[in-house]
Amino acid sequence: MAIMFCSIICIFFFSACGPISSYHHTALDTPSRHVDTGMKFIQINKIDAAVLEFSRATELDPEYAPAYTGLGLAYGRMGDFVKGYEFIELAAEKARGYEEEAAVRDARKQLDTLKKNL
Repeated sequence: MAIMFCSIICIFFFSACGPISSYHHTALDTPSRHVDTGMKFIQINKIDAAVLEFSRATELDPEYAPAYTGLGLAYGRMGDFVKGYEFIELAAEKARGYEEEAAVRDARKQLDTLKKNL
């Protein structure tokens, strides 16, 4: 009886030490969440971190226009306007609906302003 009890305790102990379920990770690993986080990083001028977030969003969904809009803004903030405008144009091609199209137009205006103020 003691051996059976110890076996059950060991099973519970080792299963508790197992890897974290990917379900919890997946719930947070969405393109929109990465874009939201990337935009927060841009606001506090952590541009490298923003690029990583937007890039992860494009990995998860290569057709997600807001990720490319974010990349365009991030590269513009770094002073790489060629790359910034390339990402904005890619976002314009992938934009679906008025909201995404408006975000692309706004991002293009922001890049224009950044470039003019240099």
